[in-house]
Amino acid sequence: MDAIVITWRELLIAVILASLVYLLEVAVFSRRRRNKAAVESAADAATAEIARLRGELATLRERVDAVESRLNSAATERPEEDTPYSRAVRLAREGLTAQELASRCGISRGEAELIIALNRAESG
Repeated sequence: MDAIVITWRELLIAVILASLVYLLEVAVFSRRRRNKAAVESAADAATAEIARLRGELATLRERVDAVESRLNSAATERPEEDTPYSRAVRLAREGLTAQELASRCGISRGEAELIIALNRAESG
């Protein structure tokens, strides 16, 4: 039988190679651990930002609802017939002059003339 003889030099090379492989594995696992921590940190930050944005969205929805509610209540409190322009249109249809429209409705004479002209065009 032939015996396998390993010299000290070969053994030293084997130990060095095994140590290098071990160090590479440690470096790879360490890097993976750092990357995982960075990803988890970024995910936590993204989750917090999403929660903040949802809260902001809820606040904005409440504000929009409040504005819509105020607009609806203002529309019911003051029907269109009460506006100076709707009164002017009604009076123009009754045949009032531009000067009379302007003084009764609190609008300019040019606006009164425009309203009269538009009503003539619609009725004619």
